[in-house]
Amino acid sequence: MQTTGVLSNHQNQASLAHLAKRLAGLRASGAQPRAVTSRRLRPRRPGWVLDAVVRVLADQAEPMRLTHVHVAVEKLLDQTVSKDSVGWCLSTGVRGKEPRFERVAYGRYRLLPQT
Repeated sequence: MQTTGVLSNHQNQASLAHLAKRLAGLRASGAQPRAVTSRRLRPRRPGWVLDAVVRVLADQAEPMRLTHVHVAVEKLLDQTVSKDSVGWCLSTGVRGKEPRFERVAYGRYRLLPQT
């Protein structure tokens, strides 16, 4: 729809007039705008949990249980991380053409040496 079509639409004109009145009222009230706050402390890139899991397992000579990996990842990142995210990284990391991890027993994983 072209701009002239939008402005000639009576329903849109009524909505725009209503919004203009509300905006004018807010400006006249002198109210401070709300501060926009982010729910996340910092932006995350894809794979940040996987990178932490790899770092944790790289520091250990012995295989680790999922629960111990989870605790170590939270300590490394200094924030809460979903246990499901850690479990997903480990379970998907043992599959594929180039697996990163080896499942040595139920719930126990170790990092595979990179070739």
